Amino acid sequence: MSLPTTLPDQSGRTWLVTGATNGLGREVARAAAGVGARVLITARGAARGESTRQEIGAASVVDVDLASQASVREAAARVEEPIDVLVDNAGTITARRVESIDGHELLFATNVLGPFALTNRLVDHIRGRIVIVGSGAHKRSRIDFTDPHFRRRRWSVAAAYGQSKLADMLWALALQQKLTDRHHPATVQLAHPGWALTNLQNATGHARLDGAITAACRPFAQPADTAAASILVAATADLPPVSYIGPGGLGGLRGAPAHASRSPAAMDRSLAAAVWRLAAEETGTDL
Repeated sequence: MSLPTTLPDQSGRTWLVTGATNGLGREVARAAAGVGARVLITARGAARGESTRQEIGAASVVDVDLASQASVREAAARVEEPIDVLVDNAGTITARRVESIDGHELLFATNVLGPFALTNRLVDHIRGRIVIVGSGAHKRSRIDFTDPHFRRRRWSVAAAYGQSKLADMLWALALQQKLTDRHHPATVQLAHPGWALTNLQNATGHARLDGAITAACRPFAQPADTAAASILVAATADLPPVSYIGPGGLGGLRGAPAHASRSPAAMDRSLAAAVWRLAAEETGTDL
């Protein structure tokens, strides 16, 4: 199935894009604003968000730290307008195990629990589409429901990041079912950028090493504006619910947006229900 790569006019529509101060989120917000959307961007810190807002022409900034449930709650309360497209793009990666202010492993807190709670708290404002950004890393991963925060088992960046992205894939399935059961008008879509050149490469904490990694990736990875195309297609194309859109080139790392494959675990509805229960318990939010 051929997917459109030209964005339709978004005049009169409002997008909320998380993680919009750099990388993929910035390019998604820029593209949406470029075709007429009113864009709300999230940022950790009003000054950083305001700089990005002025640069890309976004409408306003929602100050939020997705790793803090209190911050998510306060940010959601400040959003009062209808949202046509919510892009849950923000994510993080770390070189070692770190805990959030709430005592959650930071990757799971930022990549899963924060977006989960924000979406649940905004759901009555959403009238169009929710796009959750996944990753091909989900295919090599599993979720340990007995120790999702790596308090007892050995932490590694691959295990923690992959677990968070598999959880995102499963959250999307569960969220769509919840919305359908409620006869809610919104639909959920999944997207992944392939191998994208963004600041997620800069995770070692050492500037020279981060620079070397970025330089090594540059010839092979897609620039952020190209990688963002899959997210934009997921946000605007006519798609069945919970489609998964990513680069159609070799290995799903590069190329034009296409329907992507996912692991059997990522389509397991019993696992999706378990992810929902875990996230609802950890965040105190539900639908």
